[in-house]
Amino acid sequence: METNRIAFIDYLKVIGLFCIIFAHLCPDQTLLQIRNFDVPLMILISGYLAVGSFKRSLEKDKSFLNFYWKRIKRLLLPTWIFLIIFFAVMSLFPIDGIYPYSTDYIISSFLLLDGMKYVWIIRIFLICAFITPVIYYFDKIESDYLQFLILLVIYVLYEIAIFLQINEMNIIFEFILAYVIPYGIIYLLGMIATKTSYKTDRNISLIFLATLLIVGHILYTTTGTVQFTQIMKYPPRIYYISYALFVSFLLFSIFKRIDIKGNRFVTFCSKSSLWIYLWHALFITVIPLIFVGLDWIVTFFMVVTCALCVTYIQNKILDFLEKKNLNHGMLKLFRG
Repeated sequence: METNRIAFIDYLKVIGLFCIIFAHLCPDQTLLQIRNFDVPLMILISGYLAVGSFKRSLEKDKSFLNFYWKRIKRLLLPTWIFLIIFFAVMSLFPIDGIYPYSTDYIISSFLLLDGMKYVWIIRIFLICAFITPVIYYFDKIESDYLQFLILLVIYVLYEIAIFLQINEMNIIFEFILAYVIPYGIIYLLGMIATKTSYKTDRNISLIFLATLLIVGHILYTTTGTVQFTQIMKYPPRIYYISYALFVSFLLFSIFKRIDIKGNRFVTFCSKSSLWIYLWHALFITVIPLIFVGLDWIVTFFMVVTCALCVTYIQNKILDFLEKKNLNHGMLKLFRG
């Protein structure tokens, strides 16, 4: 039973990972719309996995601090290491003899703000990690109706706040608060998904489908055109969220129902998802500079192949160092 559970989560992580990479290259708006569930799916999975990790941390240390430190080591430190490598490598590709990135851009990237566009998702994962204790204990409320009412009120207030702040967001609201609430709720739904059956997941999916159709119809009647959910992604609002959760819970329902066996490639990609994602950011930047005018499909496969190969080599080097008893704590940051 445990093997199947891990296996289906691995498959979902790989779907989410490659959809995100795909989105960074695909120019077709219809295809981009179809895959526009990837980030919420990854947040759902993170919430699903956080339950066990947080419980183990409490049982071992009776404290949140170890859980926080593990999240920082797992997410932030590897990202900073990668950014150092990235900005060093990019010195080899000056534009008219000038380094292509400003100091402000580099600092903003390390702060996970609006520098390198690929690291914003790391900020979301860190936000979810730091609110895990609140989300975890909120999930312990026995009354489902009270939970729903509280979440509904919070979300309505969030939508109102977004509406009022939309033209004058300050940095705290734009980069933190505007993501804590929607992704925090999605993170909570991931925790709840550890206790639901595939039928419940299917029903949740249908509720979000109904929400999507209602909001989509309202937008169509007011604008005269069918709108892509991307228009409400930054910050995430109900139109974007309803589509993403409709597809995500549909996938949860399907993958929970079928008997999925483990696969070495899928397991590798799932365990190494962070470094695969980070390396893709380097290759998605460098490959078009070296091979000018490549078709986006060719670029996609080159980026994915390079990211997978480098991550595989990286893990093999770490395996070799472990055999030599050189498994220093810092080396673990490079473990996929």
